[in-house]
Amino acid sequence: MPLHLTPRREFLRRAVLVGAGLLASRELFAAEAGASSRWALLSDTHIGSKPETLAREINMADHLRAVVKEITALKAAPTAVFINGDCALKAGFAEEYATFTPLLKPLTEAGLPIHMTLGNHDDRANFWQALNVASDAARPVQTKHISVIKSPHANWFLLDSLDVVDKPPGKLDTAQRDWLAKALDESKSKPALVMVHHNPHLDPTKPNTALLDTNELFELLLPRKQVKAFFYGHSHKWELKEKDGLHLVNLPAVSYAFAKDQPTGWVDCHLKSGSATLELRAHNEQHAAHGKKTELKWRA
Repeated sequence: MPLHLTPRREFLRRAVLVGAGLLASRELFAAEAGASSRWALLSDTHIGSKPETLAREINMADHLRAVVKEITALKAAPTAVFINGDCALKAGFAEEYATFTPLLKPLTEAGLPIHMTLGNHDDRANFWQALNVASDAARPVQTKHISVIKSPHANWFLLDSLDVVDKPPGKLDTAQRDWLAKALDESKSKPALVMVHHNPHLDPTKPNTALLDTNELFELLLPRKQVKAFFYGHSHKWELKEKDGLHLVNLPAVSYAFAKDQPTGWVDCHLKSGSATLELRAHNEQHAAHGKKTELKWRA
């Protein structure tokens, strides 16, 4: 399935590099050379097979269009845009990605790199085909869509928790955790920010529809003090927590919320030495959390 985005050649070039975890770091360092170190954080876009598709009385394509419009209108452009999994609505059908990719066109036309992770409503093979992503041989872990995005203030480690398509729980597996441990150990001198679609399973009294190997991941992350924050989605919830000084950032869904009091939208992230400032940009500007800024100070 071809991409219908312009400039198509540039987008495909970046898509291949992103899929392999090889986006040239000098491009990002150049983008951050100005006053802004800004990152647009999106999650759970849930785009259906048609632009008019509704879920929970929400038009997901309209919600993504609104976010894209807001990002491209920013006076100081972000270094990159992250879309943290569940790009598709149901099961990563080819038709869903055919609807999804044109919605990103204004971002690519603005020259913004887009980095995506995969969630349980995505299909890895269909996603790779839709975005013309690099072959297995170029991937750090052949069966996973993972990457490292380097920048002056922090390195982002993007993981792949897709386990079984259209089944809620997610899993990293041993090979990906081993890769992450090695990659983190090779970058001890700079803050590390880890992003994955599935939320950690923090309440053992409840069924695990989140990350099945949560304990193994925390055993890896917590002792490595260069890891400052863990970003995730899946639960369609905006929430900030801490675990032993590690910031846990639950990104809101772009698409729809499960709870009526939860916002939908995206997060405007500003990185600087020693901290990050997060601002919720809600679709509903009347929501109490809209526009609220929170500074996350890095653990020592």
